Amino acid sequence: MNLVDLQQSARSILEDRQIESDYIEYKKSSKQYDKIVKTICAYANNYMNRDYGFLFIGVEEENTNGLKAIPKRPISGIEEGHIEIIENEIKSLFKHIQPKPTCHFISDKIDDRYYLAIIVEPSSRITEVTEKGARTVGLPRGGRYIRISRDTILPSQKQEYELLKKFSNYSFCSDLHETATLDDLSYEYMKEYLVQTGAADDIKRLSKLEMAKALDLVGNTSLTGNRVKNFALLMFADDPSKYIPESYVEVIREVNDGTTRMQAVRFDGPIWIQAQKVTKYFEEEIMRSYTVRYDDKMEHDIIYNWPLSTFEELATNCILHKQYDNYQYIGIYIYKDRMEFINHNKPIPPLTTKDLNEKEYFADRQYANPKIKKMFFALDLIESYGSGIRRAKEALEKNNSPKMKFLPEDNEMDYTLVVVPINEKFINIRNSEAINQTGILKDLSEIELQILHILEFEPKISITELSNTISKPYSTTKRYLKKLTDSQIIERENGNRKGAWLIKKK
Repeated sequence: MNLVDLQQSARSILEDRQIESDYIEYKKSSKQYDKIVKTICAYANNYMNRDYGFLFIGVEEENTNGLKAIPKRPISGIEEGHIEIIENEIKSLFKHIQPKPTCHFISDKIDDRYYLAIIVEPSSRITEVTEKGARTVGLPRGGRYIRISRDTILPSQKQEYELLKKFSNYSFCSDLHETATLDDLSYEYMKEYLVQTGAADDIKRLSKLEMAKALDLVGNTSLTGNRVKNFALLMFADDPSKYIPESYVEVIREVNDGTTRMQAVRFDGPIWIQAQKVTKYFEEEIMRSYTVRYDDKMEHDIIYNWPLSTFEELATNCILHKQYDNYQYIGIYIYKDRMEFINHNKPIPPLTTKDLNEKEYFADRQYANPKIKKMFFALDLIESYGSGIRRAKEALEKNNSPKMKFLPEDNEMDYTLVVVPINEKFINIRNSEAINQTGILKDLSEIELQILHILEFEPKISITELSNTISKPYSTTKRYLKKLTDSQIIERENGNRKGAWLIKKK
């Protein structure tokens, strides 16, 4: 961005009265040396991955009538003859910041008064206020200041680790695993990946080693030998969790037997296979729908408890954006009234949970696992970058479902939770059906009603699984099922091995 564009950007911030943020700061006086020094240091460290940081001198914050942290208009301003003096004063503070920051000084006029905008470029090296400099300007201590929201702070241990990773361009997924070698990758999965992505035939005929080199899965020096990268294990090991702990997805769902018990299903294997299998599981075992017909028109509506596209996008996002050096599995919880997706890491800045709730598209989204992103894109598991959340929201809107909610609102918490409420019309129809069944099923025993409730939500359950769920012997469970079948309340579709239970009387 050239100086003219920077000047216009600074002016737009004031004209729009934008609130202070991780890249905007207002100061009435140039004498607040301590705050100016640490803010410039924080902008240079660019913890929130912004293009620039804007520090305004001669602009006071509004602090009345419930308005805070927006520029007070008209601005307090500075004398035209003082602009060069103030600029030189601030430049003299740069000796307290190492390495020296790159800043643009732009003076302009608004409300018929002058202001000075100090626009800080992100540094290519980690930046800190020296201890001597901190004492000189009145800061309690020096250090590697960062900017989060409106606060300029010294980083926590976790934040400093993230800062170090950022400046070293470290990516866990692209790093070599300590012990795993080419032998720990599945040649069959590698070939299947090439088939599914439409690779050229000559690549599909390569040896395992040459194929691994073509996919950038192994180290390329004599010192690394055939050691493989972490993302290679995630994509092509039979069991990635053997090498990278907790690299799996677990779906935990309420058991529909009238109790509060939960049932867990774990999805292992290469993470792209996990994404496919967990979506298939949702489609077959969890997703339900009602067809609503109307007396006055030919059209009908299909109402889903949760749309398939919403689940697929959110589950795939969890897998794609997980920080795999944080050894905690991805949890998907299915309750009667909501789904919850939890990843034990927060979005990478500048993205926040507030953005995820309010925006539809994220063109500048940062990826913890760029290699995996490219492979997921090739597999059609994701479409255009940054558009998955939009598609999930659109599917909910089309289904007339409540909006999903990203939590926590405090971006310092190191997890991301997505809550997706069930469709309210679906609930109403299901409850209405339950009422309508009362007359038909009133003569059934409590255990028979419990069996029907389970079959409604798990039609493919086996007799063994059903007997374990209701805590009855296999033979007793089989007898209950025969009675319900003979009474024409249920029937078995498509045989015993791959069939499903259908409730006929509702």
